[in-house]
Amino acid sequence: MAYVHLRELEITDAVVRAELKRAVRTGEQFELTVTGQITRRTLPFLDMIEEITGTPIETTARKSRKRSSQSLARCQWQRGHRTGSDSRRPEATIEFLVAGNQIDRVFVLEISLQTDLMKLGFSRDCRMSQGKASQIGVTTLMLAGKYDPARVDYWYLSPWWPTTDTMNDVVLRLQNMKGSDNVFFTWWILDAGL
Repeated sequence: MAYVHLRELEITDAVVRAELKRAVRTGEQFELTVTGQITRRTLPFLDMIEEITGTPIETTARKSRKRSSQSLARCQWQRGHRTGSDSRRPEATIEFLVAGNQIDRVFVLEISLQTDLMKLGFSRDCRMSQGKASQIGVTTLMLAGKYDPARVDYWYLSPWWPTTDTMNDVVLRLQNMKGSDNVFFTWWILDAGL
């Protein structure tokens, strides 16, 4: 059973708000904008994670293969995760190590405009919606298994609240997913007045 939360981050900085408003035209543009804001720390997610863990985080805008150490966590952008023949590539992975270089906690960030994951049909929007719905479930199970017994904080960053159907049929279903007891899924609403 994964733990599920909804949280809202009010964006008060006028420049950041304007960038987010321009970025919601496409998923790719939104992902690139939010990634840049997290890297520049104009969105406080890395600061929040540092406060939670007590460990500083290093990040760059580019993909990096540098791994975390006990004294410094590294934010790895577009790092792939594999189990068996399945592979997932969330936007960011940050591993926190303890003595013996054991992974104790992991934060995974997914950035998306998708909020209605229940669209059915053959249009491009429907295929993306269905893909994201399955991605959340599959990624949750993959991360749970890969990092067990470490705690996994899986954060989904979106500018809007999930639809009621998405909340009931996709997100809350994670709470009944066997084998995901170490996963804490949080849907973050980036409130920029959109």
